[in-house]
Amino acid sequence: MYNPELSNMSEELIELWDDCMCFPNLLVRLKRHRSITLTFLDENWEPQTWNLKDDLSELIQHEYDHLEGILATQRAIDDKSFKWRA
Repeated sequence: MYNPELSNMSEELIELWDDCMCFPNLLVRLKRHRSITLTFLDENWEPQTWNLKDDLSELIQHEYDHLEGILATQRAIDDKSFKWRA
């Protein structure tokens, strides 16, 4: 995926415990948009548009944040939104 862009981010949010390989065993409670539209160029430089929802929408938002220099810890709902995986 080259030059990904997110748009049409739903007003409806989902709340979840997110984890990240940057912080092994740390879970962060945060909110993400339930659905999004992802546009990008594929390996042949052809434009693509995907309408995503639920788990895949959350995953793409997580990875997109990394491209923007944002970590899950920065999206925590509050200071009680952290826990160690058992």
